[in-house]
Amino acid sequence: MDLFVVVALIGVVLLVSELLLPTGGLLAALGAAGLIAGGVLALTADADASASDWAGPALITLGVLSAISFYVIARKVLAAHRDEPVRAGHEELIGAPAEVRTSLDPIGQVWIEGALWRAQLSGGGGAALRPGDRVTVEAVEGLTLRVRPTPPSDSPSEEGAG
Repeated sequence: MDLFVVVALIGVVLLVSELLLPTGGLLAALGAAGLIAGGVLALTADADASASDWAGPALITLGVLSAISFYVIARKVLAAHRDEPVRAGHEELIGAPAEVRTSLDPIGQVWIEGALWRAQLSGGGGAALRPGDRVTVEAVEGLTLRVRPTPPSDSPSEEGAG
């Protein structure tokens, strides 16, 4: 077996390993470099090797395409993880809209993201909210949401459109 075949196979194994292991792209870069190195070795191989005539340019092309693909995909992945911090749990509820299920005067229940929560009107004052009114979550205090009324929108509701 020629040396360029061994180097190219190591490059392919490194590229496949990158798909399975969270290495941050290190194995992909090494795999692309291995394919290019295998192509260069194939070009400098003995002339009597029949596969070295087409394998050299093919391996170099494959290595360059792998490196370009790795660069583009890695930039997209990094950009997707940098945009917004991960919000989970009660942080995700803050600012979310909810629907009043039992009268809020000032304590009642609201429906938010598929769950019924105990809620309290913030500010303590104002008129009681009736079931069906919309509120916005301001804070989470234990298992109680502190909410404020959402001002009615100027656009016609879906119920009035029918």
